[in-house]
Amino acid sequence: MGEVFRAHDLTLGQSVALKFLPESMIDRSMLERFRNEVRIARRISHPNVCRVYDIGETNNQVFLSMEYVDGEDLSSLLRRVNRLPCDKALGIARKICGGLAAAHDKGVLHRDLKPSNIMLDGRGEVLIMDFGLAVLAHEIEDVRSGTPAYMAPEQLVGKEVTARSDIYALGLVLYELFTGKPAFEGNTQDEVMRFRRESTPHGLSTLVRGLDPAVAMVILRCLEEEPENRPSSALIVSAALPGGEYLIAIYRPDNYDPSVETEAMHREIDVLNDEMVAAGARIFVGGLSSASSARSLRAQSDGTLLVGDGPYTETKEHVVGFWVLNAADLNEALTWARKAAVACRASVEVRPFYYSVEVRRSPAEDTITEHTPLEPE
Repeated sequence: MGEVFRAHDLTLGQSVALKFLPESMIDRSMLERFRNEVRIARRISHPNVCRVYDIGETNNQVFLSMEYVDGEDLSSLLRRVNRLPCDKALGIARKICGGLAAAHDKGVLHRDLKPSNIMLDGRGEVLIMDFGLAVLAHEIEDVRSGTPAYMAPEQLVGKEVTARSDIYALGLVLYELFTGKPAFEGNTQDEVMRFRRESTPHGLSTLVRGLDPAVAMVILRCLEEEPENRPSSALIVSAALPGGEYLIAIYRPDNYDPSVETEAMHREIDVLNDEMVAAGARIFVGGLSSASSARSLRAQSDGTLLVGDGPYTETKEHVVGFWVLNAADLNEALTWARKAAVACRASVEVRPFYYSVEVRRSPAEDTITEHTPLEPE
């Protein structure tokens, strides 16, 4: 894309990265396209996405200004250490998913997700770089923009690119992150397509001893040939990775009038349920006691959501249902809760979900056996 320099922004008072674009790429129509892409990229505000600030021009040179990340890209890191410990890889994977989900929520596709476009800073934070190739999903013109080795099958042959195309690239990145090896060899488009036709990725468990089967399963799901067989969102990928379990409870007033519900509301709830199931949620319906560790979201009349500490315990409210699902952390569970609050037009509570565990010591073998019931405490 061009040369990148570290600079000091006199207005912001901080270091920034300036990416100067090659003169051969710049004509008036291309410049307008870059301006449009900067406007699009600025819509994405997430801790795991590198911020794009502006586009500028000086002495007939065009540059993008963006957040400066003092660190190392994932491709360089993997070349240096070969493979990361599984717990470190899981932490990075969840953050990549979080950043990609934030972009997709704004209707923005990356189209060139690969290890060299993912930075790790000195604090261990993960940032997805270079949404410069991203355009709104319905405005894509050159569907084959990107790097062949990380393209989805439909992208390689010039078919429609969707969020699930990015999910395929995500699967390739995660495969490399957990195994230290690319899923497919090949540098050119023809080589990549030949390798994909003639081979399948090595089983992750054969490359990494003791890898959680859930990790291998979700990566292979991302690498399905047909887009409809892949997870529908990066949030679902993250939730399918091993993590903590959180309970998401839906509250409605006792005097709630179901006649105000529309078919569109029912469809949104059905879609949410399907996504929850795909993410590995177990759906319960029933009563719920309060918990001091809860966080609550309250749907306001203007559609905004307020997040607060503690359970939602307002009087004259009752639980109409709740989900239990895996999530990386409380913030990810709250992301699901926001979707639930919007779909259900209701107030929501989120809290860690615990099983009651019976621990017994076997006299014969002096071992501990744990029994985990499927019902909540």
